[in-house]
Amino acid sequence: MILEKLWSIFSTNLGTKTVSIVIAVVLWVVVLGSRSVEATKEIPLEIITPADIVPSNEIPDRITFRFSGPKAFLRAILDRREEPIRVNLSDAKPGLVTYRFFSDNIRVPIGVKVLAINPTALLIKLEYLKRREVLVKPILQGSPPEGYRIVNTTVKPEYVRVKGAESRVDAISEISTIPVDVSELRQSIEREVALDLNRNTLQIESALPKISITVEPVSANFKIKNVDVRVISLYKTKIEEKNVTVLVRAESNDLRSLDKSQVYAVVDMTGKEKGKYLEPVKVTLPKNIGLVKIIPSHLNVTLY
Repeated sequence: MILEKLWSIFSTNLGTKTVSIVIAVVLWVVVLGSRSVEATKEIPLEIITPADIVPSNEIPDRITFRFSGPKAFLRAILDRREEPIRVNLSDAKPGLVTYRFFSDNIRVPIGVKVLAINPTALLIKLEYLKRREVLVKPILQGSPPEGYRIVNTTVKPEYVRVKGAESRVDAISEISTIPVDVSELRQSIEREVALDLNRNTLQIESALPKISITVEPVSANFKIKNVDVRVISLYKTKIEEKNVTVLVRAESNDLRSLDKSQVYAVVDMTGKEKGKYLEPVKVTLPKNIGLVKIIPSHLNVTLY
C-alpha cells in the first residue's frame, strides 16, 4: 500500500519532474565546471569577556577570508550578510589566550574552497578593567589667518573619566583632543571636541569636553567712521562724543557687504545714579569682522 502511494506521487507529472531534475543537474555541473575565480571577504569579529576583564592589546575588528570557486557561488557569499565570529572568553582570567581561526568559521557551498585566513590566529592579552580621571590636552592644527592671533585655549572639563585595560590606563597621564583646525579662525569659538582614543584603546565614560579658543585681531586693515553711540540708562544722558571710529580686521568682501545697522557702540550705565562718569565703549560687530581698536575707547557721560 505504501509503495503504491509513493509510486503514485513519483509517477504524477513524471515527465515534468524528470526534465526539472535533468536541468538542475546540468546547471550544477556547468557551475561546478566553470572556471574558478578568487575573492576575499571580511567577517566582523567580536570578543566576549567577563565584565571586569578586557583585551589590552590591539585586536582586529575583522577577519579576512580568501576563497576560490565558481563565480556564481562566490558572488552569493560576497552578497550574504555574515554574523560576527564570536570568540567566547566569558570564563577567562587575566593572562594570554590564543584563538585560532578555521575554514569552518564561515559557511561555504560545495565547490568553494577557503584558501587563506588572515590572521590565522590571535594572541589576546586579558587584563582587569580600570577607570581613572585623566587630563585633557587641547591640540590645535595650523595657524590663524594673517592679522589674527590665538589669545587663549581652554578645555572644560579639564579632566575626563576613561576606562580600559589596567596597563593602558596606568600608562597615560593625559589624553589629547582630535586636532582642531584654526587656519581659518577669525573669531572665538566654543564647541564640543572629540578625544583621540584610538591609539590608547580606551573608552570615555563622561561627556565629551568643550574647547574654547579665544581669537583676536592684532592689526587693523579697515576703519569704520562715525559709528553711533548708544547709552543705556534710565536717566537722561549727555555724552561728550556721539560717534566713535572703529578699527577692524576684515576681508574686503565682508566689509563691502556690511550693513551699517549691524555696527554700533554702547555705553552701559545700567544701575548708575545721576552724575558724571568716564565709561568704556563697547562695539557690536558681525561675527566675521574682528575688532582691533575703538577711538576713543572711553567717553564722558553725564546722567541727569
